[in-house]
Amino acid sequence: MSMMSKLFITLVLVQIIHLDLSAQNVADSTMEKVKMERSFYESLGKSYLPDSSISVTETAISGVKAFWFNQSRLSQKHIIIYLHGGVYVLGSINTYRAMVSHLAKALNSPILYVEYSLAPEHPFPAANDEILKVYSELKKKYPGYTFTIIGDSAGGGLAITLVYNCIESKIELPNSLALISPWINLKCDNSSYVTKQLLDPILSKDFLYSHALLYAPNKIKDADPSELKFKTFPPVFLLVGTDEVLNDDSRNFYAYIKPVQEKSRFKEYKDQKHVWPVSAIHSKESQEAMKDVKEFLQLK
Repeated sequence: MSMMSKLFITLVLVQIIHLDLSAQNVADSTMEKVKMERSFYESLGKSYLPDSSISVTETAISGVKAFWFNQSRLSQKHIIIYLHGGVYVLGSINTYRAMVSHLAKALNSPILYVEYSLAPEHPFPAANDEILKVYSELKKKYPGYTFTIIGDSAGGGLAITLVYNCIESKIELPNSLALISPWINLKCDNSSYVTKQLLDPILSKDFLYSHALLYAPNKIKDADPSELKFKTFPPVFLLVGTDEVLNDDSRNFYAYIKPVQEKSRFKEYKDQKHVWPVSAIHSKESQEAMKDVKEFLQLK
């Protein structure tokens, strides 16, 4: 082999090694950023104290970590499954324990908080598959019970996808859904992503889309709840703030689903930001939202 050939091969190998290292550095830097975001998101759970009267018990359903709130109320034969937000990348019981405890108290119902696997370590469809398994297992374990899915932000998108997956798997649908500030359009191309940006201090189009890519790299359309088509759907209540970029996600989904399910409901909460009950459960608007959900679900 000539000296020139050896030099060429060496240069190619150096470039390949450099590309591999660069890719690794990008991955490492991304995960470092994700860890920082997760830490900050967990700190939101310290905004106020949990309701001390509500018991919380860790469990596992079909191998998925979950937490029962108000489990003693299971005799009422109605179970609420809570799917948390966090752009499919963030969120844990530490973020949501306080808020869900107050929700369980307000609704006087048992709530199962599902701690599904997060991207980018577990990309689409891992979370969707886990949630379907949890729901299916609960349906088997509690025959004759009614089921409500409550989801906020990305959890709202997961709830809509659960309905679709139930239809595809021929599993009985949930009886109702309540979605708080749901993130439904992963393409992030609704008008409010632009028109509401100056009012929204929490989310932006760039932030959302970058995390959609972490959740479903090269599969945005497959993972996008707004791409799903329905001929049947449970009664759904969409709650959204006037001051959030996701406003049109709720508004547009309501316009689509209302002809499919006439019992669907849409309500805007004036001057409210993204998932306002997480940051201020005792505010007038948060209390109103919980009261509205309770009335929609016709709970005693």
